[in-house]
Amino acid sequence: MYLATSSLMLDILFLFIIFGKASSQYFYNNPQFDNFVSKISETIKCTENYQLPINNNEYFGNSDSNLEAKDYGIFDFIIIGAGTAGGVIANRLLEISNFTVLLVEAGKEDPEISKVLGLGPNMILSDSNWGYNFTKNNNSCLGSINQKCLYPRGKGLGGSSSINVGFYARGKAEDYDRWETLGNNGWSYKDSLPYFKKSEKAKFSVDIDRKFHGFDGVQPIDIPEDSILTKELINAFKELGKTEGDYNGYDQYKIGRPQFYLDYNTRASTAHSFIRPILNKSNLNITLESYVSKIHITGNTANGIEFWKRGVKYSARATKEVILCAGAINSPQILMLSGIGPKSELQKFGINPVADLPVGLNMKDHVFHSSLFYRFNNIFYDGDLNENLNRWRLNKRPLTPGFNLEAVTYYNSQNLSDVEVLVIGPTGISPKMGSVLGFNEDYRKSFEVVNETSDIAIFVVLLQPFSTGKVSLQSADPRDFPLIDGNYFSDERDLEALYTVIQQLLKLNTTKSFERIGAKQYMVALPDCDGIYAQFSKEWWFCNLRYTGFAGYHACGTTRMGTNPKESVVNPHLKVHGFRNLRVIDAGVMPTIVRGHTNAAVVMIAEKGADFIKNEHL
Repeated sequence: MYLATSSLMLDILFLFIIFGKASSQYFYNNPQFDNFVSKISETIKCTENYQLPINNNEYFGNSDSNLEAKDYGIFDFIIIGAGTAGGVIANRLLEISNFTVLLVEAGKEDPEISKVLGLGPNMILSDSNWGYNFTKNNNSCLGSINQKCLYPRGKGLGGSSSINVGFYARGKAEDYDRWETLGNNGWSYKDSLPYFKKSEKAKFSVDIDRKFHGFDGVQPIDIPEDSILTKELINAFKELGKTEGDYNGYDQYKIGRPQFYLDYNTRASTAHSFIRPILNKSNLNITLESYVSKIHITGNTANGIEFWKRGVKYSARATKEVILCAGAINSPQILMLSGIGPKSELQKFGINPVADLPVGLNMKDHVFHSSLFYRFNNIFYDGDLNENLNRWRLNKRPLTPGFNLEAVTYYNSQNLSDVEVLVIGPTGISPKMGSVLGFNEDYRKSFEVVNETSDIAIFVVLLQPFSTGKVSLQSADPRDFPLIDGNYFSDERDLEALYTVIQQLLKLNTTKSFERIGAKQYMVALPDCDGIYAQFSKEWWFCNLRYTGFAGYHACGTTRMGTNPKESVVNPHLKVHGFRNLRVIDAGVMPTIVRGHTNAAVVMIAEKGADFIKNEHL
């Protein structure tokens, strides 16, 4: 049986009308473009007073949680989450015409502003973000409001791929080889590379290591135009010994131009590349603003799901599989609410344990820090929003890349951890960056000295932290947000790794390239470090990192893949241990974190996972 409801079909029809014309050429018509600019301006204005939610009450209204569920129908596959992984899975399963798919998404359609990578930070204070924060600890996020790092997660079509920076970085080949070494056969880099290539449609020619890229996929990857600074910024790193090239190729340690999920000028999110092309499929049902509160389980079989939409509880059944793609934060919560997780954790909240598995544990994440700032005598990109969007329409900076990113490279810090270095161009940083990053009032004021028209910043990213966090339940009530303990810098080796690389970056001040472009270094004020420690001393940098380090939003490992159920949640075919038809396919399954940005790895995992599913059911 395949049941389609009228509200569901309206969801699909609306999405097709609004987003059916995915091409950037859609914006060349002036009246349409003026309307586009107006919508973006309205969105940005709304973010100025937007208050992030503190729970999930919006889905339940005043309804009784014991309300009897309405039947939503029977489907072959139910996919929970239309984010980075869920969109890929839906697209690939619908290549089989007789498969029926229900795609359940808690958010809305991705708004117009999401098309512009450079405006991604404006979406943090919007309903495209779940609104999560870390729990408080004494090691990190000390400059954040209530000492809790802001932790944006995408909510809506495309998930985090619709609100992130859009930067394409796979990590090192050794990351995937390590997965296989840990017992996950078939996940080496040699086995994973064809799946990276499968989705990729590389559209750039500069710095490309061709045998490592795909050219016939559905998700465009491109390099924005150079700014007048790009070449000299790259030259500065070459003076320090770097070789220019493709960091997604054979050697990650190259200095190169950043690659982005970019279709001409438009964000090539999962929504753009995988979901919109299938919206007219008759065997697809999408329900938006639908919050999954539980997976129905009988014995070792997942029968379906329970979800809430506008105060109404629904029940949907799956005949083949339930596929959990809600991300490394929400997937653990849904599993635990369904009785799959650490037995003691479940019993604490009166949840009947169905399977005792380490759900929510082993969380790893990248840590970011805006370490160095430079100012130029020149003014760059001083146009208003309308002028910058007009430049974007012509595929020109500063809004085509996320953060107006200029260059990227990688360092190894004395075998402690690899560290990514991002050079952020003018407009990529601004006097409001303290607010965007969730800092408290004192540190917001510190960052107000930043001039978005003349300044650049050097960000460092800790790629292999020793510190480990976790995701746990706040209660057995699905209205409550999960608890997220990032636990950054609980292991001091993570501070050592970043400090070591920062010392290398300080040498940029001595390069002829920085002298030619007139780059003058400055530091923002650090109320809790300045005057207590000598500036630039090791103790001062450690203090700086603890107060102004911020979340990388790259959570993984919370439903990790492996062969031992005591140490992992899913097997190498991404099935939850002990269950015949329940899979998790998202960043949570990574056994160890990759030395890149996790979006690329998640798309690869989803491509491979989709083949697992199709091979089993065909």
